[in-house]
Amino acid sequence: MLEQLMRIHLIRWYQTNTKRFFMLSEDTYDNWVILAADEGRFEYRLGKENGIAKFGDIILCPPGVPLERRALEQLSFLFIEFHWGDMNEEVQRLLATIPRGKISFHRIDRYSTIYSLIREFSDIDMPHHWIHKQHLLRDILYLYIIEHQHQESANLVAAKDPIVRKAVSHLQNHAFEPLSLQELADQAALSQSQFSRRFQASMGVTPIIYLTGIRMQKAQSLLINSELNLDNIAQQCGYQNGFYLSRVFKKRYGVSPSQFRKTYQI
Repeated sequence: MLEQLMRIHLIRWYQTNTKRFFMLSEDTYDNWVILAADEGRFEYRLGKENGIAKFGDIILCPPGVPLERRALEQLSFLFIEFHWGDMNEEVQRLLATIPRGKISFHRIDRYSTIYSLIREFSDIDMPHHWIHKQHLLRDILYLYIIEHQHQESANLVAAKDPIVRKAVSHLQNHAFEPLSLQELADQAALSQSQFSRRFQASMGVTPIIYLTGIRMQKAQSLLINSELNLDNIAQQCGYQNGFYLSRVFKKRYGVSPSQFRKTYQI
């Protein structure tokens, strides 16, 4: 079914240089559209949803829905128009489950790699490069589907255990605040060892590893999309200082935060 969903056809591809504003503040399209910031941020409204998008976010707009947008600063962006080739009933059912509006990628390192190739091919209109662009569009959608399925699987497993479900919700809502295993265990009315075993049985990882994953996703985003120093990033991610963040980051990814920033920052 994933193979059917990935049978897409690229119609338009437009990567801008830096601009101060969009040529059109609103438009409605006959096909699906992706609008993604490269440098800078923009404000958007799609139906009842509105917000701000930056690098690492895409706006996915279905046919016939007005898309409003306004640059908040100097901006470069990617515009893609496409349609799904095989619109049988199963594909239509799957499309109904895909969210409209802003999609934020957690694997910002993977998204950055895809986007670096997007920049490479954006100014080239040779026929065989059109095929490469279509593959890159698939890569973006595939990355979203993989992340979405992973999150759904985690939520489904957690939902089977109400104690773990409550703990997961607490971790997601307070990940960037001071948290301890003892605090989580106390909320569950269990000892630390009992809570850890129960959490790992449901989620496949320990509570600390799960929490670290959430914090590392934010650390990656801040390293790429901000000029904050390591101590400030650490504070925003729930760590006391940059030294400790650096140690955790390198243990998880095999590179230091500074090496990661140098590799992936726009």
